[in-house]
Amino acid sequence: MKGSRPWVSPAVIVGASLAALLVGLALGGGGWTPAPDGLPDAGPLVGWGLPIARLAELLLGILTVSALLYAAMLGPTGRGGVVSAAGRAALVRAAWAAFAWAGVCVLTAVLTLSSVLAISISEALSPSVFLTYAWDLSPSHSLLLTAIVALLVGVGCVFTTSVIASFIWLVISLIGVGFPALSGHAAGLGDHAVAITSGIIHQVAATLWCAGVVALLGAAWRRESDLATMAKRFGTLATWLVGVLVLSGALNAATRLSSPGQLLTTSYGLILLAKVAVLVLLLVLAQRLRGRLLPSLASGAAAAFRKLLLLEVGLLAVALGLAVSLASTPTPRAVTAVLSSGEELIGYPYPPAPTFTSVLFGWHPDAFFLIAGLLAGGLYLAAALRLHARGDRWPLGRTVSWLLGVAVLIWATNAGVAEYSPVSFSLHMAQHMTLAMLAPILLVLGGPFTLALRALPPSKDGRFGARELIVWALHSPLAKVFTNPLVVLAIYTVGLYGMYYTSLFATLMSTHLGHVVMSGHFLLAGYLFYWVIIGIDPLPRPLPHWAKLILLLVSMVVHSFFALPIMSASGPMASDWFARVQPPWVTDLLADTHVAGGIAWGFGEIPALIVLVALSVQWAKDDTKIARRRDRQVDRDGDHELEAYNARLAALAAADEAQAARERGR
Repeated sequence: MKGSRPWVSPAVIVGASLAALLVGLALGGGGWTPAPDGLPDAGPLVGWGLPIARLAELLLGILTVSALLYAAMLGPTGRGGVVSAAGRAALVRAAWAAFAWAGVCVLTAVLTLSSVLAISISEALSPSVFLTYAWDLSPSHSLLLTAIVALLVGVGCVFTTSVIASFIWLVISLIGVGFPALSGHAAGLGDHAVAITSGIIHQVAATLWCAGVVALLGAAWRRESDLATMAKRFGTLATWLVGVLVLSGALNAATRLSSPGQLLTTSYGLILLAKVAVLVLLLVLAQRLRGRLLPSLASGAAAAFRKLLLLEVGLLAVALGLAVSLASTPTPRAVTAVLSSGEELIGYPYPPAPTFTSVLFGWHPDAFFLIAGLLAGGLYLAAALRLHARGDRWPLGRTVSWLLGVAVLIWATNAGVAEYSPVSFSLHMAQHMTLAMLAPILLVLGGPFTLALRALPPSKDGRFGARELIVWALHSPLAKVFTNPLVVLAIYTVGLYGMYYTSLFATLMSTHLGHVVMSGHFLLAGYLFYWVIIGIDPLPRPLPHWAKLILLLVSMVVHSFFALPIMSASGPMASDWFARVQPPWVTDLLADTHVAGGIAWGFGEIPALIVLVALSVQWAKDDTKIARRRDRQVDRDGDHELEAYNARLAALAAADEAQAARERGR
């Protein structure tokens, strides 16, 4: 601001975050304390430096994402998809922040190594120690992965000139943000799968929210003229981010507290409540910014808007400091159960023998698919209601189909079947078939891309928004490749053989993240396949109905060849995993394999029949539309094709008669 020192506000913000961190460490007991006599100790420099380095790593990640968010979505863009001068300046800032982020990640990894091994920093830096342990210890490993991502983003930003590339680097940087959440308290919890997944989602959502506010503050600081437009664009995103933060935060807290009463009786709970209080205050400020000051920006409220933005960033910094202190504070939830080796692999005690009720109505939450499903349902309903509010019609059947698909997805990944699938091949196959065949059919019949393109307004100033992203994705060369019938068939069917007839299955099942990737592959492969065959949304290269029918029949044959060997197998399938996690009630792995084959065979026929009916209906409707369109054209312009055909026949007949007359005259 004019007449002020530009470094004062950032210094105050960083100081507030650091103060919140130190207060949280003092309250929760996460700070350094001397080790008992006779035990090794890394020393106070490591003990206090590690949480400070973690905070610096988090802040630099936010600055990187903030600059990329401005360049890709919030700031002005140039012509032809090229970034503007302001966007290019943001990319330069992103590059510098990313390089600093990478360096701090490496420093934090060294401090982590020193803390875990209780050695000095110089010893941790020695090649023999660092190269031996840095990649073996999960905390340092995840930080080094983040450093690699940050370095890649920094180099990429130096050479980036397009908005699309800026968006890609934004996504990659958010992936890097999530890596540190793979380690920490979650590793020691019975619900570590929920803790890890919800922690990653919470970290990414919080970073994106903070980055957006920082980007707005930077634009306000530079007195950019279109600040109101940027604030409105980010406001929509922030609304959904808050919902994700609340849900992921609640799931994450539930894995660390034994009871709600520990919020008031433990240091961890009190710090958590302080963080929640700061976030509530942030929401109040955000509502004031959006409800009162944003409409009056053009009439002289810019100064007040900047001050409230500065206060909001300061409160976010305090919340970040408290969050880092929570990561160093012992959780009050005690791990009392002693797990067997198989239970250690799946992350929870073996469930009791399955019953109809426990499989169908049990509850075993998966934070990723639960949040993703609720978000997908909420976004779809919001878009449909927007169309309804402006008087446009959206078929109720599509809405029902989408919501049923979301419900099936949430059931398959969060109900009792999800608890049993890691230890029973037959129940795993039931989950697999549901995710790959039933849920995608219902989802593609909802036509989400068509709904989004109708509900989202196009950008009026050339900025890259959600609608522009969808249009670009649907017309990109990558979309043409992945909707090619041969590629679709390969992804949908070859993945079955690669998953179950190799060691890939055991590799993915050995970690929760791998299990999420596997389930996501089933869902996306099925969605892609059924989108090409019966999807409502437009394809880059539409297929004729006869080609869709052939594709469906070929997939049914390939699926049968997948299921039959499992039904008649002479030995258990995927035994390198299920033999290690065999609960007492699974007495015969081979019999369980045969049941799994029967499920794959029988379950595959029902969705195929549904798709065949849907394809036949669509084919008939298209033929009817073509006939009606032709009838309207004939009524309007006459049947020129029929008239031309009749004229051609008449000319041929006249020629024949003339030829016959000449022959008679001879």
